[in-house]
Amino acid sequence: MHERSLVRALLRQVQQIADGDSASRVVSIHVRIGEFCGVEPELLASAYSDLVAHTPLRGAALDLVRVPLEGICDLCGSRFRIERFNFQCDQCGSLNLTLQGGEEMLLESVTMEETEP
Repeated sequence: MHERSLVRALLRQVQQIADGDSASRVVSIHVRIGEFCGVEPELLASAYSDLVAHTPLRGAALDLVRVPLEGICDLCGSRFRIERFNFQCDQCGSLNLTLQGGEEMLLESVTMEETEP
């Protein structure tokens, strides 16, 4: 299950951010997951629950935002959602498109409480 290794890397990255900002506590971690990135959000959330409990980040909520796979038609410029692997423009039928979101897994933000001086 590669979701566990992704969570380990995510926790390391968040811990580095928190250490660099002298945060007293990480409140939440916000991650964007594209539906075409090869990560199962449910498995990622489960792995997160298992792994975060044994780190200084325990108690931090994981907020997963699912990003749909979208395309922009290179011929007519229409922006459309790609469903069921149908990579065809819904306006003109062209197969020439540029993917626009839905392939990423991105740490979008970390919400922290700062240490009082």
